[in-house]
Amino acid sequence: MFFQIIESSSAGNCSYLNCDGVKILIDAGVGIKKVRSFLAQNGASVNELDGIFITHEHSDHFSALRHFVQSGVKVYANRPTAECIMAKDADTKKINWRIFETGGEFDFYGIQVLSFAIPHDTSDPVGFKFSNGEKNLVYATDIGKITHSIRDIASHSDILVLESNYCPLMLERSSRPYSLKMRIKSPNGHLSNADAIELLRVLPPSVKKIFLSHVSRQCNSVEHIREMLERSAIARDLLDKIEIVCPYSKPSSPVEF
Repeated sequence: MFFQIIESSSAGNCSYLNCDGVKILIDAGVGIKKVRSFLAQNGASVNELDGIFITHEHSDHFSALRHFVQSGVKVYANRPTAECIMAKDADTKKINWRIFETGGEFDFYGIQVLSFAIPHDTSDPVGFKFSNGEKNLVYATDIGKITHSIRDIASHSDILVLESNYCPLMLERSSRPYSLKMRIKSPNGHLSNADAIELLRVLPPSVKKIFLSHVSRQCNSVEHIREMLERSAIARDLLDKIEIVCPYSKPSSPVEF
């Protein structure tokens, strides 16, 4: 299992998973040139992708989808998400859509894919768990709050991608409109650093790698998250597994198990 985040921020989100030769994008919210360049560097191409899995219909998670029409790659989403994306971008009506039911599990070329509901202000947002029977990748961003199911699924991950979006004080001091501030910190908005760290506290030692992602460029910083982690009571062996993904168009480090 090879995994790398191509980019993760409020400006764009896209990750790459190669599991036993099955090539997957999780979200497609960054420029297509960046996606093509990344794939080329990893010995792949757009035409070789087996599937794209979309979490929800905010543009920073789907804006590049229109560029995948010609490749015919299968794009997986639940029906409300697919319909909202097609309403926002008519070009995506030509996408090779594959519809799943939220909460269901299905086989994808030998990989078990589980979608699970997350609290966010879109039609039917989801996180994903990808499993080859030996290793599990759990992808959970754009979360207003941690639910029992998210906590349970995250606890069974080998690789965990978790949102750590904002610092409440930085958000409050920002120039963002009051309505946007309230949206971000609502139970259907985004996850604060403190809430992310609370989930980290209960993770078992079996988790091998954690990416803290979707970091706000205006209302957070890698340095601030790192300071909070150092001050937390999280065990050193778990801290050593955590990587904070820079929100300025930089990929994460690759991880392979």
